[in-house]
Amino acid sequence: MVGMKSRGRSLNRRQELERRLQAQQREYRALTAELSDVGFIWTGTVQRRTLTCGKSQCACHQDPKRRHGPYAYWTTKVGNRTVSRLLTDVEADLYGEWVQNRRRLEATQKKMLAASKKAAPAILSLRKSTGRS
Repeated sequence: MVGMKSRGRSLNRRQELERRLQAQQREYRALTAELSDVGFIWTGTVQRRTLTCGKSQCACHQDPKRRHGPYAYWTTKVGNRTVSRLLTDVEADLYGEWVQNRRRLEATQKKMLAASKKAAPAILSLRKSTGRS
């Protein structure tokens, strides 16, 4: 009789592990579907800045609201150095969209890793119980 209770508990535990694993797999599949919607990606950031000029008498030095711009810049790391480049409005719009796509990709990847970490204990327990290594 004791063996039957033990077997019943292990069967219930296995079913619970399988249920949790299936939930993680559904979440993971939904995340992989999100990846198919991500378009082109771009490194760095796109910012719009207002600047002061080199003329000391210009109003931009006295009043921040009268600074020149805004100008769009793309900034990224190359090696250990930060590199910036002035962009046209068309480039800024395109690269800005692609930077957002990259951020979505990275956020989805982070969620996928978290789902994998949640699934690992269940997969390992199920494999131990079936003798798979």
